Amino acid sequence: MRTVYPLLHFAIKNKKQIAILSLATVALIIRLILFPEFGWQFQLLIFITSVISITIIWHALEYIDTVLNHRIPYEQGVFRRIIIQVAIGLVFLYLYMSMIFLLSTYVLQLRIDKIPRLLGYVIATLIILTINGGSIGAYFFKEWKKAILKSERLQRERTMVQFENLKNQLNPHFLFNSLTSLNSLIFENQQLASQFLQQLSKVYRYVLLHKEKELVNLETEIRFIENYVFLLETRFYGSLHVQIDIPAESRPKQIVPVTLQILIENAIKHNIVNEAYPLTIRIYTHAGYLCVENNLQKKSIIENSNKMGLENMKALYSFLSDQPMQISEDSNTFTVKIPLL
Repeated sequence: MRTVYPLLHFAIKNKKQIAILSLATVALIIRLILFPEFGWQFQLLIFITSVISITIIWHALEYIDTVLNHRIPYEQGVFRRIIIQVAIGLVFLYLYMSMIFLLSTYVLQLRIDKIPRLLGYVIATLIILTINGGSIGAYFFKEWKKAILKSERLQRERTMVQFENLKNQLNPHFLFNSLTSLNSLIFENQQLASQFLQQLSKVYRYVLLHKEKELVNLETEIRFIENYVFLLETRFYGSLHVQIDIPAESRPKQIVPVTLQILIENAIKHNIVNEAYPLTIRIYTHAGYLCVENNLQKKSIIENSNKMGLENMKALYSFLSDQPMQISEDSNTFTVKIPLL
């Protein structure tokens, strides 16, 4: 394997030279098959001449391609551009080949019969069509890659917008329920009410401070979620239990802001939460993933759920990580695994 990569790097770096030698070698093989009576010295001379000629033709075609990209770009008509490029290339080829044969006949005093001369034109035509085909194919391959990258960029931007809308707003029901709980606490326990209000302000401050950020470290998100969980546990009076078990080495890792808030809210939205059926949510890490797991006790009717929250989150993390976001469910638990970044 160690020898493969240097060879591959060499081939990529010198692909033009390798292509020229390959075309000249193919032409040599054809001549050896059709004209075995030609001596090796003559064949070697023709091979060297072919390498020089193909190099000149290649650079000429590159120049023609560059000029046509400015004068007659593909956007003005693909078929028209291809026809013009091939036609100019063939005209150049026949002028060049005619000059070579004239020099061979009158300067070098070489007698070239009609059939070898005709074969030279045929081989040269195939070579120029191959080079032009490679150039045109490279253009379309580049455009195809650009189209894919543009599509991926637009898809990512659309997903980011959808997720921004999701993360930049806490559920209005959460605010309503929090204020209702606060109102009750003011009369029942003023000290707890004051603490509740402080935690509520921290939750909204976090959302405002981090709404423009693409990523935050897990330590920051955990501190936010502890404030958020305090509000939820106060509201549900012991019917909700959130267990956070994140080791120190995982806390510098990054996730998208309010990921945990959305997953906890999703668990509460889809499950029964009361004294008879308490909901337990576990937050932990495993094998490079942040896991959010809850016991399963599904509601029969779920209000205001379009089931797009997790899908948008999954799409967003697919752009941010090579590891996919995982969602699993069995008879007892529902688990979402987020790749740590």
